[in-house]
Amino acid sequence: MSNSRPVAIVVQRYGEDVTGGSESLARALAERLALRRAVTVFTSCARDYVTWRNEHPEGSVRLEGVEVLRFASEEERDLEAFNAFSDRLYGKPHTAEDEHLWLRRQGPFVPRLVERLRQRRDEFAAVLFFTYLYFPTYWGLRAAPERAILVPTTHDEPALSLGIFEEVFAAPKAFAFLTRPEEALVRSRFAVGDRPAVVAGMGIEAPASPDVEAFRIRHDVRGPYVLYAGRIDAGKGCAEMLAFYEQHRCRCRGAAELLLIGRLAMSEPRQPGVRYLGYLSEGEKHAAMAGASAVVCASPYESLSIVLLEAFALATPGLVNGRSPVLRDHCVRANAGLYYTTAAEFSEGLELLAREEGLRRALGENGRRYVDAEYRWDAVLARYEKLIETVSG
Repeated sequence: MSNSRPVAIVVQRYGEDVTGGSESLARALAERLALRRAVTVFTSCARDYVTWRNEHPEGSVRLEGVEVLRFASEEERDLEAFNAFSDRLYGKPHTAEDEHLWLRRQGPFVPRLVERLRQRRDEFAAVLFFTYLYFPTYWGLRAAPERAILVPTTHDEPALSLGIFEEVFAAPKAFAFLTRPEEALVRSRFAVGDRPAVVAGMGIEAPASPDVEAFRIRHDVRGPYVLYAGRIDAGKGCAEMLAFYEQHRCRCRGAAELLLIGRLAMSEPRQPGVRYLGYLSEGEKHAAMAGASAVVCASPYESLSIVLLEAFALATPGLVNGRSPVLRDHCVRANAGLYYTTAAEFSEGLELLAREEGLRRALGENGRRYVDAEYRWDAVLARYEKLIETVSG
């Protein structure tokens, strides 16, 4: 390890058993920075963001060279009640007190994390806050603003219009964005000004030769298929994707299967042509991606999409929700995928990618080159190190 000054990372959940884009980025970055300097992570004891239930033990643990400080959430969340409360705020008259109560209910409610960060803030060359949306970021930025870098992972969602987030985006000394569309969205909503900002992205590493045949045998996959990988949730566009796929099956004889992998956050689909394979290891996930005709990214709300970039790295094209500026931008700039906004476009795109091997191969190779040019870890780390040095000065 070098003699560089320590850095802190504040993120709502952390660990190998934690899924989520911002959480995965925070962990990957922490472990790589820890090869160069001391890294301390401030996080909750939660594994899931639905309830914020304390499942990890409170206290300090060392993971892959990173000091991880976990603080118990002092309140669990009732998601149904929280969503009902949110509906009373979004686009309707409300008070600042309403928004602070919303933030507390949003969670994870970890005031002791904020206090510990306040006590230790002078130890760190920089404090990186991941995701604009949560309690630890809002209050942590107030506790340690002097050398704060915000990695907001922003997408256009109702919460972004709340007044408290004017304060969040006003506080940091610098920003690290994941994509150009994310930066454009933030600059259109908030006064970023001339504070240091960089499109840092995230490093993507794909295995050289995933065992596609073993995956097919293990799961009895005999024909062409498209893959959805990630949280299976109506809010992630999955309900619409399944409805579009059902219409596709009706109009296209011999349609490719739709395989789903990841954690269920809705009822397991029971429709023809759709199979849920459960939560797979990273190795199996990559094999599933490499053998797919396309990887479907259904969410209209994305700030990066690790899944799409992993698919590109494996030379698998994307079929993405065109209402997401980020997903559409990846496909257009890389020339590595198709996007849809209607059932007819979904069906046409799926059929093209499943039937036209030449097109699929050309798009896949474009995707591989795009990831190699834009999302190598050495380049990403250099961008973060430059920001850290800027704010620590």
